[in-house]
Amino acid sequence: MIKESQKPMFKGIAIAVLSLMLLITLPFITSLIRERENFQGEVTSEVTSKWGQEQTLYGPFILIEYKERSVDAEGKVLTHRTNYLQVPEKQVITGDIKTQVKKRSLYEVALYNTNLAVEARYPTMDKIIEKLKVTDPADILSTKLIFSISDSKGFTEEILINNVAGQAFELDRDLGVNTNYNFLSYEFDRETFNISEINFPIKLKGSTEINFLASAKDTKVDIKPDYKDIKYVGNYLPDTDEKQANTVSAKWTIFQPIPINTSLDSLVTLDTYKFGMKFIQVNDFYSKVNRATKYALLFIGLTFATFFFMENLKNLSINILHYTLVGLSLCINFVLLLSFAEYVGFSWAYIISASATVLLITSFIYGLSKNFRIAASIFGLLAALYAFLFFLLQLKEAALIVGSIGLFAVIAVLMYFSKRIKFGADKQVEI
Repeated sequence: MIKESQKPMFKGIAIAVLSLMLLITLPFITSLIRERENFQGEVTSEVTSKWGQEQTLYGPFILIEYKERSVDAEGKVLTHRTNYLQVPEKQVITGDIKTQVKKRSLYEVALYNTNLAVEARYPTMDKIIEKLKVTDPADILSTKLIFSISDSKGFTEEILINNVAGQAFELDRDLGVNTNYNFLSYEFDRETFNISEINFPIKLKGSTEINFLASAKDTKVDIKPDYKDIKYVGNYLPDTDEKQANTVSAKWTIFQPIPINTSLDSLVTLDTYKFGMKFIQVNDFYSKVNRATKYALLFIGLTFATFFFMENLKNLSINILHYTLVGLSLCINFVLLLSFAEYVGFSWAYIISASATVLLITSFIYGLSKNFRIAASIFGLLAALYAFLFFLLQLKEAALIVGSIGLFAVIAVLMYFSKRIKFGADKQVEI
């Protein structure tokens, strides 16, 4: 037995518990989203593995292999083989990138071809050797010019190196050292070959992203991509503003008073100097659907709150079973959103799933109440709720402030209508 005046309170508590219980379905929905994302990754990997994956340009560098001498505790002179990687004092990369979008199954992958020109300037060999403190010329074992990209399948033609003296040679020999970078190399004569300035064209294939290294003292990159949706990545901001990513040119000017100089044994440090651009897919529906699921409690809570107030203000009879069925339809809405988004994109999928859910709930309420005005009110409130949440999902930086203001307004409205609920007489009734 409970008092009539206490029935709305207990009904409200039951609805709140039901809302939390319905959240149990969310892990299954997010697991489904991850599964579809993984499938997209597999399709993307299949396409890029046959074309060329994300590319990073490593070099060109001067690799010097030499004997290093040391004296042990007994005064005995020891020698061991070591190497030194000389980066350019100045490096300039210019050119353009032509992209194409390949569709496989339900997904699209951005592929590209580059037409780049690389210029590099080095100090003289005498200065480099002086820095190494090598006194005996016989200790210099080899001098090589080396260059690599992260996915060697991306090369579309040979690399022909040119210098200011008019000398030219093909860079096509394996370095012969086990590294993760698969360097191509050319061994040159340090006495005759001029390394003060070299240049070469490079044409390669890749997908989704291209990166460069700011390893020189002065690095300049000027790239003209034809792709419209670009995200800058890496550890250096471009001269081009992030909001101007759709411009016809992306430029970086990076100056480092102390450039990186390392050895083949410490090449992992090179990745900290990466920067570049990523060709993004605007229709990133999985992340948006995942964001939508984070508002599941808001979807369910506000819908149930609407029903609760309508039930008490209009004297409807909606039991917990009806609330449960409505809650399940709200959860299935996310599955509908995910499945349609893969075919028609997030915006249209949201319109389809939200419209279907709102119409289903409205018709359900009309069947319970047989009152067109109540059903129309439910329809309007749900349509406004889904429209607000769609607007919220489109925002990024401003999502928090807009969402918080919207929720504050919703709470204010609920507080207003809560005052209009009329409680019955203080009498005992059976549950």
